[in-house]
Amino acid sequence: MINNYYYFATHTSNESIYKFLTAGVLYKKMPQKEQELLDTLAKNYKTKDKNNTVLNFCSEFIKNHQQELEELYNELGYKLKFFLKDYLGFHRKWQSSMTSFGKNDDLIAGEIPESKLIKEMTDPTGSIKSLLDTAKGDVKLVKPFLPFIMISLNTNTRDKKIMEFKHTGRFVFDFDKIGDEKTTLQWMNKVWKGTKNVKPYMAFVSPSGNGFKLFCQVDSSNTEFVNDFSSEEKNNIETNHKIWYEGARKELASSFPKIADNIDTATKDPQRLTLLPYIAKKSTHFKYNPKVFSEYSKITKEEKKLRKKELDQKIKKYEAEVNRVMVENSITSKEDAYYLYKRNKSENFDINFELDKFQKTVDFLVELSKKDARVKIWLKDTFTSYEVLNKQSWVLYGVFGNIAIEELKKLIPVKSNKLDENHNDYRWTNKSDDSYKDEELRSKITPATFYDKVFEIGEVKRFVLINFGVTSTHLSGFKLINKHYENYKYNLDLYQNNEDQPDLPEFQKETEMHLDMNKSRLPLIKHLEEIEADIKLKPKDYLDKKVMQNLFQNKYANKKIFALRSQCGILSVPSYGGNLR
Repeated sequence: MINNYYYFATHTSNESIYKFLTAGVLYKKMPQKEQELLDTLAKNYKTKDKNNTVLNFCSEFIKNHQQELEELYNELGYKLKFFLKDYLGFHRKWQSSMTSFGKNDDLIAGEIPESKLIKEMTDPTGSIKSLLDTAKGDVKLVKPFLPFIMISLNTNTRDKKIMEFKHTGRFVFDFDKIGDEKTTLQWMNKVWKGTKNVKPYMAFVSPSGNGFKLFCQVDSSNTEFVNDFSSEEKNNIETNHKIWYEGARKELASSFPKIADNIDTATKDPQRLTLLPYIAKKSTHFKYNPKVFSEYSKITKEEKKLRKKELDQKIKKYEAEVNRVMVENSITSKEDAYYLYKRNKSENFDINFELDKFQKTVDFLVELSKKDARVKIWLKDTFTSYEVLNKQSWVLYGVFGNIAIEELKKLIPVKSNKLDENHNDYRWTNKSDDSYKDEELRSKITPATFYDKVFEIGEVKRFVLINFGVTSTHLSGFKLINKHYENYKYNLDLYQNNEDQPDLPEFQKETEMHLDMNKSRLPLIKHLEEIEADIKLKPKDYLDKKVMQNLFQNKYANKKIFALRSQCGILSVPSYGGNLR
């Protein structure tokens, strides 16, 4: 179990925060007129010239409001502009823990042991107490500048481009607005005893004083936990975090119904930061037992059962459609067939077409690797990478279900540990319907990332373009027109013996509207195809630097749009300055 936390605390390395808090305290004591004046300063700052420094901006503000700032100037003298700067830092929360570490800067958090973390929260001479003292005990004023920890993720940044989704096995429950101090402590002591499967290892009163936080940890070596969180893929981690969190929350709510609605469900997000308070009364306001663990498997099992039940109800609603998909695609899993059916219902996506395209592309790649040693080496280098397999399997499972896993296995060399069910690297196959947040998210996933990867082999790209040049979008258009026709034909058969006739003009109108929407580019394409070439280049001219520079930088330097067609049909577009891009 990891006993370290990442400590998101800017005050430990930047003393200007104490100046910001001092300015905030002084602002709170000012008469209303002066407060309104400083509010104007903060409002005007949003529109300040970017080239103007903060101090210059504050000096100009003083000049423009000499009379209103007279009393403050008499009190602070030349320091007034520095005070105004510090007030802006306070008002706009510059360098605060709440806004830093990847949100507005590239700071990274430092690692802190659990013992030192507890000491910081309870030490009367520690830095958290210093922040509170600077704010004159005003918790609301100091809150943005207090330190935080990200309890569930082992990452030192909130920058989504680089943050890591390594789960620590820890979860937090935040009970808000319980009541006065006595009531809050009574409830914290009750909940601290835990439930059948939820056993907290740390609890403390929140900075506000009218709520408390509950930390829970599970055994991160548990086989099911490892399977659920080994991918380190954002959506998968978020989903599995939520499954355990929801199961545990329901158990807590059932055991303590009077405060069930006081649980802040925002902590179901593993990226959520937890605010750390100063705890003056450690004996009563803080509880800690590091050897206590909550159940993982039992809680997730019940929550997954509930989700399975909900899924079964959805499948039953579309039973006929699901059965048809199973027959058409030789699928034995009703869950896979249901998701394929729902995926096929999404706009501009034909699942039968895409599945056929995917499977035949895999088969072509396998056959190509038998003939070309270079392709065989590429396959080995690419599809023995756990990172590649994990990413591709998550995306493709979201589209095709278990079929995707079996197809990807064909691309892995026979003796690779990625095919060994007893090897840790086999966990790339551990994908399930629980790995996706919701059906809406899943319906938007496409196999594009797979084709981006395999198109690195030119022969594969040519194979796909030649055999599957028509896209799902085109097929959706054909299907829509066919649907209009089927409705018309149905009504024609229905009314053939009656005087009433189906609305043929309506069918024609719907078809024409659809075609008009898709043919708008055709005249322009036709026009471009028929334009007579202004110049003709010899084959070697394409590789002659002098010829091409003369063409783009001299002869056609004033052209904003210019197309050069090579024998292989590739268009090159120069920049506005005439340089080839």
